[in-house]
Amino acid sequence: MAKTRNLLMALFAGFLLTTALLYICGEFLHVDMGVFAESSRSCQFVCSTTMILLTIGLLPLSLRLFKFKHVSDDLRQNQTSALSRWGSIRICCMGLLLVVNTFLYYAFEFESTYGYLAVVVLLCMPFVIPTISRCQSEVQIEENDEETVSNHSQL
Repeated sequence: MAKTRNLLMALFAGFLLTTALLYICGEFLHVDMGVFAESSRSCQFVCSTTMILLTIGLLPLSLRLFKFKHVSDDLRQNQTSALSRWGSIRICCMGLLLVVNTFLYYAFEFESTYGYLAVVVLLCMPFVIPTISRCQSEVQIEENDEETVSNHSQL
């Protein structure tokens, strides 16, 4: 379990460090990252709409991923390997959203939409920090979950 937690924590920290490096380069070192600054309005609209939809879709999906029946069953049966796989997917979805939105904020020369999206993702990141207690609780079925499942099956 500790090896899996270390892998997930390395992924988590890697995405946060990458985002911090982008921020430092853009804000303090004044690195010119405005590669899309001269793009057309339609390109900006398509990119902005795509990132909004991806963030709105993937963020709740990532936060609720372990509640889906298939994932939950897999976590109960193949504890360590399933936690490694599904935890990595969850952290990568959120981390990639964070990094891409941060990069696009600077690439479109401080387009506030991407900044707000990055902040929203950053505010959700503490809910998936892979601590030892969280890793253990995600692979163990709780009494409340069993009661809920049995109550729903009786209906």
